[in-house]
Amino acid sequence: MSSDGPPVVRVVVAAIVLVMLLSGPGSSIEFAKDRASLGDGTASVTVVEPTEDHVRVTDGRFGTNVSYVRIPDLIVDVEQVDGRPRVFYQVTVPELDIRKQNDEIVRSTGRLRVAISDRALQPGTDVTGAEARLVVRVQSYTGGTVVMNRTVELRRE
Repeated sequence: MSSDGPPVVRVVVAAIVLVMLLSGPGSSIEFAKDRASLGDGTASVTVVEPTEDHVRVTDGRFGTNVSYVRIPDLIVDVEQVDGRPRVFYQVTVPELDIRKQNDEIVRSTGRLRVAISDRALQPGTDVTGAEARLVVRVQSYTGGTVVMNRTVELRRE
């Protein structure tokens, strides 16, 4: 074995050096395109789901005596997009001290899903009269648009 190392190591090092030379400041080859800054831009979206007039509360499995607020996934159709805005989905239930949210970057037109995990409740929690507020916004660093803001009941099933 030579002191230069195995042939595979030499080939990998040579490939890395070649890529660095080709993509350097004096090169006309670009490996990455300029992209809009994360969070800049706008989008036109239509909410497909959730459409229910309630959020489900169901019992846990395996006899755990725990109930769960089953937060529905947000599904939107993106008709137009400029830049890379975010679709922000938030579910709050003030009576139960629940505030859950998630967001996804809008990269292209088409269907986009934003999921929020279910929320466990303490055993014996009464959900009678509790309401969930569902808010969907398209937001960026330059502004935001509320697409959906509605209140639905929590329903034990």
